[in-house]
Amino acid sequence: MKSAVERRMEIVNMVNRDGKARVEDLAAQFDVSSVTIRSDLSFLEKNGYVVRSHGAAIPNSGVIAELTVHEKRRQNAGMKTLIGQAAAQLIENGDTVILDSGTTTREIAASLKSLEDVVVMTNGLDVAMELASAPGIEVLMSGGVLRKNALSFSGSQAEHSLKNYRFDKVFLGVDGFDLRAGITTHNEQEASLNRLMCEISEQVIAVADSSKFGKRSCHMIREFGNIDILVTDADIPEEYVQSLREMKVEVIIVDKE
Repeated sequence: MKSAVERRMEIVNMVNRDGKARVEDLAAQFDVSSVTIRSDLSFLEKNGYVVRSHGAAIPNSGVIAELTVHEKRRQNAGMKTLIGQAAAQLIENGDTVILDSGTTTREIAASLKSLEDVVVMTNGLDVAMELASAPGIEVLMSGGVLRKNALSFSGSQAEHSLKNYRFDKVFLGVDGFDLRAGITTHNEQEASLNRLMCEISEQVIAVADSSKFGKRSCHMIREFGNIDILVTDADIPEEYVQSLREMKVEVIIVDKE
């Protein structure tokens, strides 16, 4: 039987995929009681993942809730790996790059082990750990205050440590990617650090699986088309592809096949 965390994350995925999920159907799907499902939905609604409506749950179309890094790793894990592998191909020997914290940028790090003479700055603790065994990569840490649920560093110390650097490329993980709200994240200090990362980099590359589109968080990193490259998967809404390409953004689409 699935744990409560696993069951709740699957419920969120089902609701977002299908647009609605009934209590009775969820109880049958997971072989638990209706009381257990109602408790799950109460938890998910309280934390902003879904909205309860007449014996069912529907997606929360407003601001998305923040997940822990462990919860994020369970979401679209296979696709994040493919996106990370595709993004890693944009990094060449001799490059200086920033890898933002995040589960998809961690997948980029996992694909860099064979490169030589590469400098990687990161504010992601797990990103740095992933690169610790890569002999050809020099790893720099931003420092700052550790957000334990995200395994990321941010704050004034992190920003100060970056101001005297210049990089070829920055790879941004995002929480939301919306036509009107732009590229957003949950934490104000991380958004500020991300904006600085973009300012000191020649090329801005966003990595996001298709679940991030049409979603928004509270703090903007960049306006919608203010990036150079987006690496995503084939389920990205077509209107996003068209709008980005009209803004001269290169869109790299990874297919499951």
